[in-house]
Amino acid sequence: MTATNETQHNVKEFLLTGIPGLQTHQNLLFIALLLVYLAVMTGNLLILYLVILDQRLHNPMYFFLCHLSFLDILITTTILPKMFAIILFDDRIISFFWCFLQMYLVLAIGCTENLILIVMAYDRYIAIMKPLHYHLIINSKLCVLLTVGAWVLGYLTPFVPLLDALSLTYCGPNIVAYCYCDYPSVVSLACADVTYIINKAFIIAMCIDNIPLLLILFSYLKIILNIYFMNIEDCKKAFSTCSSHLIVVLTYYFSADLLYITVMTDNISADARVIIGVFVYLLTPLLNPIIYSLRNKQIKQAAEKYLDLPLRPVTFFH
Repeated sequence: MTATNETQHNVKEFLLTGIPGLQTHQNLLFIALLLVYLAVMTGNLLILYLVILDQRLHNPMYFFLCHLSFLDILITTTILPKMFAIILFDDRIISFFWCFLQMYLVLAIGCTENLILIVMAYDRYIAIMKPLHYHLIINSKLCVLLTVGAWVLGYLTPFVPLLDALSLTYCGPNIVAYCYCDYPSVVSLACADVTYIINKAFIIAMCIDNIPLLLILFSYLKIILNIYFMNIEDCKKAFSTCSSHLIVVLTYYFSADLLYITVMTDNISADARVIIGVFVYLLTPLLNPIIYSLRNKQIKQAAEKYLDLPLRPVTFFH
């Protein structure tokens, strides 16, 4: 073993600080996070359940929504269990391997969600701009290809910053000033100048966030210009079709940008950055099922009709 490899393995584990500013309110914090986690799981599992159960929801829009709900479940399950262990048992230690795995999953799930939101925007764009050709264009084969592509690209994209982080030497200290293994918090512990790597990761993150956002906003601009010339009833129907997705998109991308900007801003305290990070990663998984449930007549009808019925095996496309 070379000297470099020995040094790299000096740090066998990391110590998570949790949420320092709220350490005196651990019980309230645990209850609040547990309620949020239960709400996220209940809301997103309910959407999955209803979409699988109700034949009327077996179309591309709800197929993509199922993937979004599943990603929301994954991101909260990746972050919150360790936070519960910190709060309940003061178990702040996480191994080197599990820390980097958690860091990778947070990045990969975020990238995949970006791509799923683009796919959903494309689906809404075709539904409004080319309604007569919708079922010819957005067929079952294309739906599967788009979702598989989103998952594969989403999980491949973080490999560049992950390999950059793994190439660094970690010889101590090992205290991660965060409640989970956040990329800049972990990389900053390396025994080297990491300015270039963090700036590179920041640029990649901003591109992954804002290029899809611009594409989605451009598609909605074209939709708005198109429905402007429709009659009132068609205009209302078109707006109803895409409004829920637009709200989710704006909430997701602006909150993600806020998180990345706090990383690069020196005048924000560490405690504030941790709280913002937790808020951002729990906000969209909590709001998504609420937005789609409250603003979607078909979801509400399915809930009223099928909520108490047993699940039966069905197919998504006919």
